[in-house]
Amino acid sequence: MSRLDSYIARSVLLATLVVVLVIVGLDAIFSLVDELNQLKGDYQFMDALLFMFIRLPRRIYEYLPMACLIGCLAGLGSLAASSELTVMRAAGISVTRITLAVIKPMLILMLLNMAIAEYVVPPLERIAQASKAVAMGKGDTLSNKGKGYWHREGNTFMRFSAIEPGGVLHGVTLFEFSEGRELQRIVGAEEAVYSDGGWQMENITEMTITAEETRKEHRDSLRWDVALTPESLSVVMVQPRDMSVSALYNYTRYLEQQGLNADNYLLSFWRKVTQPLGTFALVILGISFIFGPLRSVTPGYRIFSGILVGLVYKYAEELLAPASIVFGFAPVWASIGPILACFFAGAVMLRRAG
Repeated sequence: MSRLDSYIARSVLLATLVVVLVIVGLDAIFSLVDELNQLKGDYQFMDALLFMFIRLPRRIYEYLPMACLIGCLAGLGSLAASSELTVMRAAGISVTRITLAVIKPMLILMLLNMAIAEYVVPPLERIAQASKAVAMGKGDTLSNKGKGYWHREGNTFMRFSAIEPGGVLHGVTLFEFSEGRELQRIVGAEEAVYSDGGWQMENITEMTITAEETRKEHRDSLRWDVALTPESLSVVMVQPRDMSVSALYNYTRYLEQQGLNADNYLLSFWRKVTQPLGTFALVILGISFIFGPLRSVTPGYRIFSGILVGLVYKYAEELLAPASIVFGFAPVWASIGPILACFFAGAVMLRRAG
């Protein structure tokens, strides 16, 4: 029996890995083409190629749930097409036994994907974004050109054009407000380097605003003491979806303590926490299709069906995320809703097949 389980698991696992390779490869090519439209300054073709390569683990993490679904359809579908599943059922192998044989390799992929999201994607994303921002231009101070990175601490709003992981900021702009929300001071620096528990800013332009006058002066250097550290900046550098679960949890608490809106980070937190459950639900749904409506169709139709279901699941998540903010329901339901729908549909069809 263990040899049969290994055979089923190997068929599904190989199909899933092929799907991952194809989907991630195609997405990487399209992303590279998009990056070529952003070439600027020192950011040239080889930099864009390196940027795309560094972000490959992120793409694997994002596409693995869909790949598991399509892999199950392709792997089990090939066994069904060669009548091997029919022989297994005739020999007394239950649907539950086959389902467990499929879930085992999928469980390994789920755990591997969680590790990639927690320990691999965040540092690589920081390196990729920092190298791109620095290459595209460092001197974007006191302007709205480009997105930059924003952070708030107390009544001070901070903007950085580029952030290097080693503790170097480029294009620093500080906006200091009074308790009455009146702009009092703007400080722009070409560069800031972290040392001895603080930041040393270089080539500074300082503007002080009062009711009587606006005074502007230049300085060569200035000490900037703030609670912001290179470690905490790692949160600012990446999008919520690219942060680790622990970083999302801690930063969400920080935003709530500061009285700031943390909905986007809460949504990303719950999506990451529930992603393994989502992958499991999609696998169950894929298995139920093989024993149900997709039992005797062509391989191409199975793959098309898997892509269609995967896209519907992904778009349902994307639509429910902003809906939770608009309608005010808990962000966790934006992630759990599609999972429950997939799991319920798959469980019902498997029960009928068994």
